[in-house]
Amino acid sequence: MKKILSLSIAILFTSIMFTNCNKNSEKEKQSKGATEQTKESTDELKEEASSEVSNYDLLQGKWQHTEDKTNFVVFENNLRKEIAAGMDEWDSEEFVLSDKCLNDFNKDNKTEGEKDRYITCKASDLCWYILELNETTLSLSYMGRGNTLNYKKVQ
Repeated sequence: MKKILSLSIAILFTSIMFTNCNKNSEKEKQSKGATEQTKESTDELKEEASSEVSNYDLLQGKWQHTEDKTNFVVFENNLRKEIAAGMDEWDSEEFVLSDKCLNDFNKDNKTEGEKDRYITCKASDLCWYILELNETTLSLSYMGRGNTLNYKKVQ
């Protein structure tokens, strides 16, 4: 009788331990799955962030005005060049891409800053707001008058 009782207790103890081990194993699997899913989500977010191109990079290159086909503007590093019919040579000036206008004429303007949305040419006291910018389209609002200038990227 003692042997049967001891054997029963041993079987009961073993079955409890086995059940607990299986529960812990399931919890570990669930936890590991959640961790892997979080890691995948984080990796996807990092990939999206690194694939975003800055406004500075998008600006670089040659742009042709959509209405005045003789008007071109070129951004090379921090140099802005422009030419149109009637001009003998390219107008060339350094520009700054910033969160607000930096030129004297517009610096007291109380507009809210937006990251890298303003092109300022300090020497000529000009500033433009970037309305739209992607690989093929550049749309600017001239801050002095508010008129819109639309360009398409050319090769």
